[in-house]
Amino acid sequence: MASVTRKAKPDRARRRSEVRSRLLVAAEALLEQGRTFTEISVEDLITEAGAARSTFYAHFEDKGALLLELTDHVTSELEVAASRWYRLPRDATREDLRDALAELMTSHLRHRSTLAAVAEAASYDPRVRAEYDASMARRFEEMERGFRGQQAEGGVRADVDPAQVTPWIGWMTERGLFQLLGDGLASVDSHLEGMTTVIWNTLYEGTR
Repeated sequence: MASVTRKAKPDRARRRSEVRSRLLVAAEALLEQGRTFTEISVEDLITEAGAARSTFYAHFEDKGALLLELTDHVTSELEVAASRWYRLPRDATREDLRDALAELMTSHLRHRSTLAAVAEAASYDPRVRAEYDASMARRFEEMERGFRGQQAEGGVRADVDPAQVTPWIGWMTERGLFQLLGDGLASVDSHLEGMTTVIWNTLYEGTR
């Protein structure tokens, strides 16, 4: 009997995790259908996820709390994609930078609808706004550390102050991706060269 009891807790934990995942997937699926976050109801979410209303509220206080967790998942993926760029080695070429930025663009496209929902909800929900601001601050801190590391190895121009340029490059990238990638994967090819040129000339030109 003791062994059965020990297994029950992991099983319950796994089921709870699976339900949370279904609700998060449901939210992103509904957003990808072109609906705004305001338009999506809890009823829509539980129907899409195949869950009960009581189950939803056992996991999330409200829609905003669900969006916060979804934002955390999406931000983590974007951070991984972006880190390839600002961890490029000293001998990285312009083509290497282009490939790294393509990965970031593709990751952004996968979650474009969710990112739009975050921007929407941040305008009226202080919790979402605070989480969005915190996630961007974390991304910029990691970006600046990456640029400083590259600069110490001679990979970033010596006349560049990472503390000054990081916020500009970070917000340019964030808003540029959101505004310019409206045509899906076709947008990557049409805008990738421009993004590569701006970043290469700002940080890396003359160091290779």
